[in-house]
Amino acid sequence: MMGQIPDLIDNQQHTLGEVLVQAIEQARSPALWVATAYFNLDGLERLGDAVEQVRELRLLIGTEPDQAFLLTQRLWRELEQKLALLSPHAQQLLERWNEFLMQDRVRVRWHKPIERGRVLHSKAYLILDRSKALGFVGSSNFTGAGLTTNLELNAVLKQRSATDALKRWYEAIWQQSADYKADLLALLQNFTRTLSPYEVYVKVLYESYRDRLEGDLREQDGKPSPIALADFQRDGYHAAREILEQYGGVLIADSVGLGKTYLALRLLDDYAYQQRQTALVICPAALRETAWKPALEQHAIPHRIESMEQISKSNTPLEEFAQYPIIVIDESHNFRTPSSNRWRNLFEIVRRARACYPDQFRLILLTATPVNNSVYDLYHQIRLLTQDDKEYFLAAGIENLESYFRNADESRETLYELLEAISVRRSRVFIRKHYPDAEIDGKRIHFPQRIIHSVNYNLQEVYGDNLYRQIAEAIENLNLAPYQIDSYHRQVVGQRSSLSEEEWKQIESALCEAGLNDRAIADLRKRLSKQKNLVRVLRVLYLKRLERKAGLDEEADLRKRLGEQSGLVGLLRVLYLKRLESSVEALRNSLRHQKEFQKRFLHALQRGKLLTSKDYRRLLLLESADDEAEDDFQAFLNALEDIDPDQYDLDLIAQAVESDLRVLEGLLDALERIPPDADAKLQTLKTQLQGELRDKKVLIFSYYKDTALYLYNYLCKQLSKVPIALVSSKTPMDERKPIVQRFSPQSNRFDLSSEAEIQILIATDALSEGQNLQDAGVIINYDLHWNPVRMVQRIGRIDRIGSLHNAIDVYNFIPEDSLEDLLGLMERLRTKLDAINRSVGLDASVLGEAPNPMDFNTLKRIAEEDAQVLDTLESESELTIGEFLLEDLMQFLKGLGEERLSAIPLGRGTARYAPAGASKGFFAAFRDVRTERHYWLFLTEDGKYLTRKLEAIRPIRCEANESPAPLPSSNATEQKLTQMRDHLVQQINRAANQIMELGRLQKQVLLRLQTLPSSSLRNELIAYFSRPLPQTALNDLRPLWRKAQTMATADMLRTLKQFADSHPHLNLQVERLSQVEPEDLECIAWMWVL
Repeated sequence: MMGQIPDLIDNQQHTLGEVLVQAIEQARSPALWVATAYFNLDGLERLGDAVEQVRELRLLIGTEPDQAFLLTQRLWRELEQKLALLSPHAQQLLERWNEFLMQDRVRVRWHKPIERGRVLHSKAYLILDRSKALGFVGSSNFTGAGLTTNLELNAVLKQRSATDALKRWYEAIWQQSADYKADLLALLQNFTRTLSPYEVYVKVLYESYRDRLEGDLREQDGKPSPIALADFQRDGYHAAREILEQYGGVLIADSVGLGKTYLALRLLDDYAYQQRQTALVICPAALRETAWKPALEQHAIPHRIESMEQISKSNTPLEEFAQYPIIVIDESHNFRTPSSNRWRNLFEIVRRARACYPDQFRLILLTATPVNNSVYDLYHQIRLLTQDDKEYFLAAGIENLESYFRNADESRETLYELLEAISVRRSRVFIRKHYPDAEIDGKRIHFPQRIIHSVNYNLQEVYGDNLYRQIAEAIENLNLAPYQIDSYHRQVVGQRSSLSEEEWKQIESALCEAGLNDRAIADLRKRLSKQKNLVRVLRVLYLKRLERKAGLDEEADLRKRLGEQSGLVGLLRVLYLKRLESSVEALRNSLRHQKEFQKRFLHALQRGKLLTSKDYRRLLLLESADDEAEDDFQAFLNALEDIDPDQYDLDLIAQAVESDLRVLEGLLDALERIPPDADAKLQTLKTQLQGELRDKKVLIFSYYKDTALYLYNYLCKQLSKVPIALVSSKTPMDERKPIVQRFSPQSNRFDLSSEAEIQILIATDALSEGQNLQDAGVIINYDLHWNPVRMVQRIGRIDRIGSLHNAIDVYNFIPEDSLEDLLGLMERLRTKLDAINRSVGLDASVLGEAPNPMDFNTLKRIAEEDAQVLDTLESESELTIGEFLLEDLMQFLKGLGEERLSAIPLGRGTARYAPAGASKGFFAAFRDVRTERHYWLFLTEDGKYLTRKLEAIRPIRCEANESPAPLPSSNATEQKLTQMRDHLVQQINRAANQIMELGRLQKQVLLRLQTLPSSSLRNELIAYFSRPLPQTALNDLRPLWRKAQTMATADMLRTLKQFADSHPHLNLQVERLSQVEPEDLECIAWMWVL
């Protein structure tokens, strides 16, 4: 306990805080007058209970003229840091001193100097007793540090004359000062008032989206651009540029018709034109001349344009593309199949370009529908950027991209973190709502309404009831032996083609494990009893699998081939069903081709040769070359692979083919007797065009060129005075552009002159995405939408920026009498394909063609003219996951303004009652102050952490009118926040330290290398193979390693060195995760859910 008051105080032996407390406690009813250059609540806290005993507190603060707001800002930030960095008892301190400062005995002023430059910088303290005074003059501000820890120097004034002089000085300065108490209390009110759950929820969103919302206020290096953008496009451009700078690539996935090309052009203006680089643009061939070439030339952007079709060729000169540091992929969803030439070539192109430009490389992906069939469509597009670096998005909280997508396949919401990191995506609904006055070059953008209509027709009237049933049954039961030749392998055929009851039990058990229920299994068994070939396949797929023995590679290969061939047959059945619904002509042509192929197949078989479908296509080209093809045909036949009669049951194959030929001939004979005038579906179309759609500009879509040509030929005769055109895969590229211009002259700025304007355009999906066809206001979909995403893509051809129509009418042909029947047939085929896929794995392109049962409900909604189905489809295909969060934030900002959110300090929170059935627990949002990365966590009552952002924030999403629940104690909140921050630190550091696991193949190579004597080459190869390789390199390594293992050591090392030289590792320049300390994480907000 200190005795006498010292004469000098430097915060070493005694602190000024301790001396002031002693002086106040020794005085009788004292007043405390303080003059300080700066003040914080820690100063009051150091005086503790003593300061609450004073009868009067005067607090005089010095500041620059007209700079009181800076004082407020500094106080705000200090208090906010206490809460955000989880200083112990910070909230209690705020509430205590807020109540104290509200009392009348506390007066606060700030000194406003009469002359500029004469700023109050003094630090003085006066303790006034009824009869005496004690003064302190020196360097200590009225702050926690000034009173305790800083090395200060303060003199104590004890003489009456000195304290009187100090008192007179203080009074004079006080009179020159302005009241600051109201401002101080207003500031503290933000830290102490009760917040509603809605305010805290939106505060979390605001801090996360803040930079993006402010994007349109930033200019790009002050450089003007000739490329005019609407407000929403400009916001998208700024977001895209930030993503490009961080990750080297961006996915621009705004809805169809919202001008993604303009965003890409603006980015090319920055990265190509401004930086004097040449860009490579890869797009559908149809867009090369109509969209990209004119735009790039208009803006003088150095470029090379290649079509997707060119990139797909096996002889594409990949080495030519390494010179382009900027690559744009338009309609990137066409690069979703890694087994295709197109994808593999582009992967290698990007790899070579990244190797040449490790720091400068930029990849821009454009697609309105990144997902067509499954989330893996998106995965394979993203792989083009990451080059199979699974840790590429580690800084975004994605530890392993491959595992992340496996989880996302179960729940698409898991993709939120990735999409936030790499994509710019806004739905049409979002843009319409939040940018209602959007303009380009002063011209307001118009968004038409979309109206869905069903055009019902009777499919059984098209074919006749009996023929329809015959066709449907034949599609399910055709043998299609040439496509599943291995099901006639003698190892498969055995002595019988039926299954014993014991075998059925084993198969049913395997099917049950694969996910089929009892009813589905029973139905499958009933149908399989008629399909002996599939019975044989099942025996191999399941029984052989159960009997598998180590080292039986030949049997394993046979099983795999059987599965793949069965998948191909299943796909053929699906395609025939689709053509059955499309048109008589499409089905007729398909069955005719199938008949001719099987006839040729049987002819070759009888000569001991195996004719594959690929060989048959070559044969057709050969026969069409000239009229003297007999010699060439014999040479072709001789070159075919011999079929071994000891391996295959040729008689059984011939029986199966002859059976199919009889069925096909009967069906074709009946189909030939259905003329166009008797085609009920075609007549329905003609009635529509001559009735309510008369004189309207109409775009008619079909999936099949056979159907499109069928419609074109018939309508040209029936509507002879109406200009009609056709675009399909058969239409030469140089003829497509004029057709598009004549059909939509206004949107393409085309002068018709003497040419007739096209009124009806019939097209397949060869009429590429991205075309400007918005002169039209009507689309007719002549076929069922087995992949409903296509409907979104098609509507995007006419529902684009610049449309003059108030409404877009979408007519969908629906076989109302047979829809359920068709869906049932499709579902059975899909079930069989799924069973085969689970057993041996099928190519994604096979499964992608088979309709997904999840789409069947969408088909029914389309048939019911459900107006919301388009929004649903866009949401699913465009992956507008989590858009509701931005929607909630924008709604708040429109109603209450940004100032309301800015006035909520970081680190504040509240409580809410959990809705019925919702999770209870504690939510916290943190931000890494070094990287600005946001983390959202929810800790459930039973101690489970939810760390994916959408699942973490859902428990706190609420409405504006929700009242807060009573808060648990401050100590309980502090404990939760500290616990969650420590957990987050642990998770981040674990991820930052993880070592990516190598695949089995690389481990085998490494293990072999490690057994060899040390040498510079061996050690170099060990270092090389210790780093994960991309899947494309592993695909090349697998056959090479099989051969290398049999080589002499020197030859093996030389072979592996050649592989390493041709497949160099990339040093990708991307933000990596680094170790984090607790003080690096600031709390944005928190909420109890009780």
